[in-house]
Amino acid sequence: MHTLNATMDQHVDMHQGFSPLLMQANHILSLSQTELEAAISEAIDENPALKLEDCVVCPVCGRRTGGEPCATCRSAMLEPAIASRAEEAAPRLDSDYRAPTSTADPDFDPMTFIAHASDARDQLYESAMASFSAEVDRVIAMIIIDALDERGFLTMEIEEIAAQVAAPHELIERVLREIQEIAPPGVGARSLRECLSLQVEFLRAEGTDVPEAVSSIIDDHLEALGGKRLHRIAQALGVDQGTVEAALEFIRDQLTPHPLQSQQSTTWTAPSSGGHVVPDVMISFEGEKLWIEVPNAIYDRIHTDAFYREIARPAAGVAQSPNGTTAPDQEAVSHAKAQVARAQQFIWAVRQRRQTLLRVAEYVCAYQEAYIRGDARGLRPLTRSEVANALGVHESTCSRAVAGKFVMLPSRKVIPMSDLFAASLSIKHVIQQIITAEAAAGGALSDAQISERLLDYGIRIARRTVAKYRSQMHILPSTIR
Repeated sequence: MHTLNATMDQHVDMHQGFSPLLMQANHILSLSQTELEAAISEAIDENPALKLEDCVVCPVCGRRTGGEPCATCRSAMLEPAIASRAEEAAPRLDSDYRAPTSTADPDFDPMTFIAHASDARDQLYESAMASFSAEVDRVIAMIIIDALDERGFLTMEIEEIAAQVAAPHELIERVLREIQEIAPPGVGARSLRECLSLQVEFLRAEGTDVPEAVSSIIDDHLEALGGKRLHRIAQALGVDQGTVEAALEFIRDQLTPHPLQSQQSTTWTAPSSGGHVVPDVMISFEGEKLWIEVPNAIYDRIHTDAFYREIARPAAGVAQSPNGTTAPDQEAVSHAKAQVARAQQFIWAVRQRRQTLLRVAEYVCAYQEAYIRGDARGLRPLTRSEVANALGVHESTCSRAVAGKFVMLPSRKVIPMSDLFAASLSIKHVIQQIITAEAAAGGALSDAQISERLLDYGIRIARRTVAKYRSQMHILPSTIR
């Protein structure tokens, strides 16, 4: 006789995943203002249950108005003292938003308050005029900048420029090297090889770990790399093919053959990368209080269609039958419910974007209050992970909230929100100390001299990096300081 013993084992497996609603919210959060409006327009075209209310808004910030610019955008810049604000202050809710009314001013041009992205070539002109004091150097610099093509490559030979200004070749080469220093990395190159080499030099000066094989490949095996003859390159360099593949991946990820069109060039000194940028966050003073808002009215104008909501109601979906009785049209009800549910999820994601962006902006602006008041040297060290931990959100959420977003300061200057995060602040502090010391001694150090002084502090960065940090701190070049 055999006894059968039956046992039951219960196992609980936990798997972490993202719901479609959360994925949609993360996607909406990462969009810029222009991309958000395009996404809303596309969603309305695809879902008849989603509607955008027509209303007249401020042409600058998007607040609801009677058609004229709102009072905040019209007011002249005032600089009252602001009291310290507790960092633990809770973010304002949507119900706290308010828009002061105003009367239209026929002489007011609201477009003057919208950030305009300076052309990279114009930025280069300004930097060159501030860097060169001799008139002949400035003339040569203007010719060189004019001769840059859309990629940033120099299209004139040194001999042509020398003949045009009746100057020695050595002088043209020196001015060109100076422009290559103050321009985005790779701009001013005369060949693809030189362009990539300039970028590698910049990355190394910035402290980036560049694979050893990269320079050799760029110098001697660029054509073979273009033909993907990796095995031949490995044999020529005496390395394994994996080393060459790693160098190729670095070149693809870190270098560009179009340096003047790269994302880095658009933000080298300019606040924006598009034509006109409507700020996502506006900062202003109300009395002694710092006021932060996400003003665009598109968040409040989007809603579900009343007709579809009526059909989707539980008591709806009843149609008149031929014999006079009523029969429910379940197919129409199901369709309406599905469309309304999709619309509500999209609206939630859009409004969640506003709340998250507001929370991040509230914390960051309170933390950087001295800088927002106008103290260019008051920027404090801050990272996205610190903000994420303080707000109890994931670091990727904070990164999405910052990326591609713009802030209008009380001075009406529009800057990328990322400018309020200072990862390299320690170097900037040292640069500020050096410049402060030179001012006390009655001198003015050039960017190259500051770069040399930084070596005394154990900091090795290129001259162009000094120029970039100095520009970010709103400190003038030595020639006009």
